[in-house]
Amino acid sequence: MDTATLRRWATPLTIGAFMLMSITGILMFFHINPGISKVAHEWLSWAMVIGVGLHLVTNWKMFARYFSQKTALGVIGFFAVLTVASMLIPGEEERRGPPGAQASNVLMNAPLDKLAGITGNTLEGLQAKLQAQGLKLDATMVSLDAVAKQNQRNPVEVLNSVIAVKD
Repeated sequence: MDTATLRRWATPLTIGAFMLMSITGILMFFHINPGISKVAHEWLSWAMVIGVGLHLVTNWKMFARYFSQKTALGVIGFFAVLTVASMLIPGEEERRGPPGAQASNVLMNAPLDKLAGITGNTLEGLQAKLQAQGLKLDATMVSLDAVAKQNQRNPVEVLNSVIAVKD
């Protein structure tokens, strides 16, 4: 394909994809997701990549000149660093974990008397169930997580056994 044909496709594709990406991105920023805007943003970003790629091919000489300008290199470098940082810094979901893990963490770190109530037990009944599973308890153990760690057991398995055991 010759340069003129590429240019006829590259620039309109880049403009159209930029329009879609910017509008859907701004909507997503404000947590407004009408219709399939999020899916369109995710999947049609490939149109932007292709359009920019074709645009680079047709304008390579002009593009290459930017690598000899300090200001352009600074801006490009800044966004390169931001791109890498955005992939390395844990996001909110990664810090919190999946919803099931969040619920498990709340239950494992709840005071034993509160956990007893949640599971339909008394504190004494919960302690007896834990001891019946071979777990050693002492007065300093204030949560199921502390019990599991003290007994070198997997906290999730201990939680599952407490939830599964019924009176």
